[in-house]
Amino acid sequence: MNTKVSVKEKICYGIGSGGGNIITQILGTFLTAYYTDSVGIAAAAVGTMMLVARLLDGISDVMMGGIVDKTRTKWGKARPWILISAPVICIGLILTFNVPGSLSSSAKLIYAYITYVFLNCIAFTAYMISHTALLSRVTLDVNDRQSMTSINQIVNNIVQLIVTGFTIKFVTAAGWRSVSIVYGLLTALMLLICFWGVREHLDMDAETEEVKAVPAILKNKYFYLVAALFILVLSIASGNGSMTVYYCGNILKDMNMMTPLSMALTLPVIIGNCFVPVIVKKMGHQKTLILSSILMLAGFLIVAINPYSGTLAIVGTVVRGFGNGAIFACGFALSAQVVDYGEWKFNVRSEGLVNSCVSFGQKVGLGLGAAIASWIIAAGGYVGTAKVQTASANSAIIFAYVWFGVILAALLLVVSLFLNIDKYEGQIKKDLEQRHKA
Repeated sequence: MNTKVSVKEKICYGIGSGGGNIITQILGTFLTAYYTDSVGIAAAAVGTMMLVARLLDGISDVMMGGIVDKTRTKWGKARPWILISAPVICIGLILTFNVPGSLSSSAKLIYAYITYVFLNCIAFTAYMISHTALLSRVTLDVNDRQSMTSINQIVNNIVQLIVTGFTIKFVTAAGWRSVSIVYGLLTALMLLICFWGVREHLDMDAETEEVKAVPAILKNKYFYLVAALFILVLSIASGNGSMTVYYCGNILKDMNMMTPLSMALTLPVIIGNCFVPVIVKKMGHQKTLILSSILMLAGFLIVAINPYSGTLAIVGTVVRGFGNGAIFACGFALSAQVVDYGEWKFNVRSEGLVNSCVSFGQKVGLGLGAAIASWIIAAGGYVGTAKVQTASANSAIIFAYVWFGVILAALLLVVSLFLNIDKYEGQIKKDLEQRHKA
């Protein structure tokens, strides 16, 4: 059965995405600075920790994907794990941003490893895979899916605007403990709204046989391409996002620029996503991705003209914002199409394992982008406790904030050129609807 998705369900699904984005934004934008400047952990050690966590993510994502595929409850396959992940993520976030000051330097690093791995590899994995898999189980209609992911991006960027724009003031007034508690509880509430407000409409409740699913996924080229897409786009988000604090403080010499830059990125995403479903309907996902990648590349190059100019930083970020939102919206819609393609091509439907590539890609990008950016500024001689940074440290900050983004945006364009799953869209929908009726 292919039920039309109600507006209420689309909004509730978007609220669930916004809850997850609280975690993505606070980790991608503030965690590195929290560790280096508040806790006193070296930037290079932070980067290494994030990379190690990404390796563990590869294992936990595949395991969680298999668990979702085997789940059978009255709530469906994906929804139970959204319910379970809500309180676990809340606890994980609070623990991560409350490193005890009484610990030794080595003990602080060990504590950071344990809590960061718990939050990312266990709590966020359960949420991310189940939430993304839920899209595949709500409807087969590509246009409904695209409108759902566009609403996701609108909610996500409202969340991003709030988190990136007001967290510094929040921390200054109340401290990281209060901030983590508030954000943790808000995340849990938003995930619970998603759980109660969205239903799994597709009548496909049989367990997926891993012995058939894994070989089918490994032969699905779009599985790898969508994973690469998310790795790159989240590397851009976390690499650039984690450097924004350093860029504003050391290059622009004005921490108040955090809010204008946040608005310059998020407002175009919100506006653009109001039109993404119409654009995709006319152009298709691949052409939309190509255009968006070009906009992201152009945005970084505008900032590169003069990295010390706040005006160019805002203009370039606005251009990048219009591309950024469309890429995320298309990426999540494409992950559901990869599930459909696998069932159509190999006769194996695996929402959990396929969507583990989305979760893995997001978390690899979230960790890898921030890790590489941290290594870049560490190589330049950045010292978190220093009152004034050296010229080489400032040059490293510029490279991490601007030129690292240029490189990743160029790679994103290359991946988009190969993501041509659109050409199968009509036939897949027709054939699968006939199979499900049979």
